Amino acid sequence: MQLKHCFKKELSQFMRTFRFYALIIIFFAMFMSYPALFGFAGSVLNKDFTESPSTEQAASVSLGTVETSSNDIMSEIDMDAMIEMYSDAGLMFGTTVVMTLPSCVLVAMLLFMSAAGGEQKKRAMIVPLSSGLKFKNYLIPKFTIYPLFSFIVTFLCTTFAGVACNIIFPNNHVKIENMLVAALLAGIYVTFIITVHLSLGLCTSRPGIMAAAIYVGSSIVQSLLQGFGITEYHPFAISSLISDILMMPEYSFADNMMNIIVTIVISIVVCIVMFFLALGVLNAKKINNREEIKPEF
Repeated sequence: MQLKHCFKKELSQFMRTFRFYALIIIFFAMFMSYPALFGFAGSVLNKDFTESPSTEQAASVSLGTVETSSNDIMSEIDMDAMIEMYSDAGLMFGTTVVMTLPSCVLVAMLLFMSAAGGEQKKRAMIVPLSSGLKFKNYLIPKFTIYPLFSFIVTFLCTTFAGVACNIIFPNNHVKIENMLVAALLAGIYVTFIITVHLSLGLCTSRPGIMAAAIYVGSSIVQSLLQGFGITEYHPFAISSLISDILMMPEYSFADNMMNIIVTIVISIVVCIVMFFLALGVLNAKKINNREEIKPEF
């Protein structure tokens, strides 16, 4: 009964405060903004490149000696390579996902601060917990609703971004299996970070500080692991894994399936460990006001 009411309470808090709709709108806007921006840049480059001969002729007539310097500058820029880059759907999709994930994670952590320790900080749970609410029933809805919704929204928005890149950019279209695996990995990464934030925020009752620490710390840990050459079999390698899947035309799932499966399994295991960590810390902090204090003598 407690668990049922806790689920209803968390869903009500999530929906009625418009955090759910804000999560969908912000994630969708972030994932779609990069393909639109890259598509606009590619169209501008194509237009300028096609109109460049007439511009060069006009410059040669009116400026004379300036023509050589402008040609020297333009020769240093490989316009063909730039136009080819902005026509590559796989490259643009991979860039979109890798650049969007950190921002989406930060937005999700900020939206979920109330659930990740904000109630403890405001002393809002003293009466329910004193009335017999168990920490297990209090934590299960949090570690189910928020990571699950984050995974679903991230998966769908990543898939929509992949479809948009295939529509906008003419070359190197992303295969459907690559698109779905990349969306799956993106959802797993966001779920992993959100679960870590929930656990640490609930343990410390400082969700804002934990959000900043996790956002900065994840970048530092990822850089350190890459510096040590540890680029596989851990959740922080998901960004590079997504890049390889989407940007390498010859990428083989058969050769890298073990890396993908182990990375997903380790991420899920860490999420489960984070739940038990929060449960253990909150139980350790619990003060039993009903315990009979026996005299010392």
